[in-house]
Amino acid sequence: MQRRDDDLYSSMDSMASRASRSLQTGSASGVGVFFQQESDGKVYVKTIVSGGSAERDGRVKLGDVMCGVDGRDVIGEPVSVLRSLLLGHEGSTVVLTFARAVEADADGGEGATEIGQTVIAKFDVELVRGSPEYFARMETSRRYEAEMQDLRFQLKQALGEEKEVAEEVERVKRVLQLERGAAARREKELEDMRQAHVREVAALTEAGGGAGRGGGGRFMSEVPL
Repeated sequence: MQRRDDDLYSSMDSMASRASRSLQTGSASGVGVFFQQESDGKVYVKTIVSGGSAERDGRVKLGDVMCGVDGRDVIGEPVSVLRSLLLGHEGSTVVLTFARAVEADADGGEGATEIGQTVIAKFDVELVRGSPEYFARMETSRRYEAEMQDLRFQLKQALGEEKEVAEEVERVKRVLQLERGAAARREKELEDMRQAHVREVAALTEAGGGAGRGGGGRFMSEVPL
């Protein structure tokens, strides 16, 4: 039984390792955003790829202005430079700084410059590089790992229950053995009592028969002729 359990765990770990390796390999990837550079040199978010990192994060919006990559100011940089900074290995992260025109609140907001009734707010977004297919594989891997964890838990429970059943069977066996031993001792005691009773009755019978024969002889000798 132990050998079969070890094989199952080894098989699970092997499959998990293969799934993990499949997520770590791959070509350079971005964050699921297409940019467009306008005549003023600013680079805007033109398209957000469905299933990509930016869409999954949810904070990047169409029209946001790219301001920085990993702390580097990229305002006025050509898109080709942004591309080289954004692309990287699948699963790695990059911090993007965006600017967005928003309605001014009561205190103007930290790091915001008031422009009429709006302010330009800057914010950082940390995104994971990867294609939509990469994230789909990640989700599949997470579900698979969760299923494996659940299977391991169920297996441990089953083994625990099996152990409890085996211990209960052994306990019942011991109880039955003790009861059989006690019954055998009681039967022997009863047999010893029966044998003792038989011997006692035999002794009394023999003693009574001898007394009767002796008394009859004495009575006849006393009868006158």
